[in-house]
Amino acid sequence: MRRSHILSLLMVLIAAGASLVGVLSAGWTPVLGVQLQGGVEVVLRPADEVSDEQFERAIEIIRNRVDAIGVAEPDITRQGSQVVIQLPGVKDKQRAVDLIGQTAELTFRPVQSMFDPLDPNQLAAVKQLLESSAENSESTNSEETSEPSESEPPPSLSEILTPPDQDEASARVVLLGATGLTGFVLSPADLTGEVIDQAAATFQGQWIVNISFNEEGSLLFDQMAAANYERQVAIVLDGVVESAPTINATEFNGEAVISGSFDEAEAKNLALVLRFGALPVEFERDDVRTVSATLGEGTLRAGVIAGLVGLALVGLYMLLYYRLLGLVAISSLALSGATLWSIIAWLGESRGLALTLAGATGIIVSIGVQVDSNIVYYERIKEEVRRGRAVRSAADGSFRAAFSTIIWADLASLIGAGVLYQLTSGTVRGFALYLGITTLIDLAVSFFFMRPLVILVARRLVNERPTRLGISATREEATA
Repeated sequence: MRRSHILSLLMVLIAAGASLVGVLSAGWTPVLGVQLQGGVEVVLRPADEVSDEQFERAIEIIRNRVDAIGVAEPDITRQGSQVVIQLPGVKDKQRAVDLIGQTAELTFRPVQSMFDPLDPNQLAAVKQLLESSAENSESTNSEETSEPSESEPPPSLSEILTPPDQDEASARVVLLGATGLTGFVLSPADLTGEVIDQAAATFQGQWIVNISFNEEGSLLFDQMAAANYERQVAIVLDGVVESAPTINATEFNGEAVISGSFDEAEAKNLALVLRFGALPVEFERDDVRTVSATLGEGTLRAGVIAGLVGLALVGLYMLLYYRLLGLVAISSLALSGATLWSIIAWLGESRGLALTLAGATGIIVSIGVQVDSNIVYYERIKEEVRRGRAVRSAADGSFRAAFSTIIWADLASLIGAGVLYQLTSGTVRGFALYLGITTLIDLAVSFFFMRPLVILVARRLVNERPTRLGISATREEATA
């Protein structure tokens, strides 16, 4: 056997083994989707006709809102004129459903004070400021407030911050900036996003955001500017301070400029916040469906059992029909499974990709795709042996033609998976994605693992005895 075949086997085994050991050592496991873990699925539809840009911005706001309430690995997708939100493992289901369907409201709030969310002393000072009932005791800077009593334990950040669903325009709130590194104590809102007509990011030596107000908004903004001259006013969307510029004039005549240390992406994002905060998308609920954890566990268990039973039957069939080559097929499936597990766990950890029920179905379907690749090669070998060719020669010489067939067959699966992935959304894309991944794995395993292992078996274990490959004796052997 050529050294290249042995080297190929060793490299594949080492790569697959190392990836699996690495994933298991890191404690990574596949992230389960809502059908397998349980949770909530909500379907929303815009109440009025909106542009694609507004729709995509609304989806981004929903995603930020879901992240804010601590839902791990949500799946938020657009399906035509609907938004489908799947929230796996969510605990407070009603709060999550109520929050994601609320219309976004942009507010302008005067900044009372700023603080470091990692400094316990400043957190205690903010708490004291909030508890104080005398308005004249409030300072414009948290550092100017009195120090807390040493006997009182410092409050946690969660005790200070205003929850997203309590960010009411008429209330004083405590919020974090977009980076999470700065906290703000904010007065009730003076204005909402309804006053903005247009907002655009432009580059004039530095990135800035130009704002134009509607007729009513121009007057109201000037009134707010006069009341907060040389003070900061926070621009808040969904409980996050997107920016807190200082008012440097008392009249703006319907136009304003927000400047700062923005890069291009930050400036454009702020412009989107301002523009679409003024035009919120109102959603109506088409459907709200709760998937219980018990149903998810039962579905997962049934899927695992079905997969194991299918693998057992396929393995038994391959062993009975192909004998030693059946062992090669089982080894190929095991190698593909280990590689796929590593990829799914890595994607779940690094990309937040969840394994849905449809994705699991795609994996089960791919078992047939991978076994077909073995069968194509084995049948080519058996055909050559029946024609009188030696087993060793048949194993080595049949692969090129067999692999050509495997490529075309797998290419058909890849095209189907690609079309499904591009033209569909939601769980159907999960089916297409995992079918595509397993098909690519099959191509690699067929070339770098199945081929050299079959040649090794043919040269070392068969010893020109075709019956060990499930092949009946040839005419010449029967006559002899």
